[in-house]
Amino acid sequence: MTTRSRDRARIRLIEIRDQVRTADRALPDPLTLEPSIRNISETIEAADRIAGDGASTAAVDDR
Repeated sequence: MTTRSRDRARIRLIEIRDQVRTADRALPDPLTLEPSIRNISETIEAADRIAGDGASTAAVDDR
């Protein structure tokens, strides 16, 4: 995978995570999508580690 396509995939995963967070806010308590949000964040972090490009995970941290 090229750096450019990896960056696009990472950006898209971040966008999806943000969309899932938005959907999570619309759910009544006790329902939550937090496990999915964590899974997406962990996927981004794993991809960064595999790529070994030293990409910062600061944007990946849960807000």
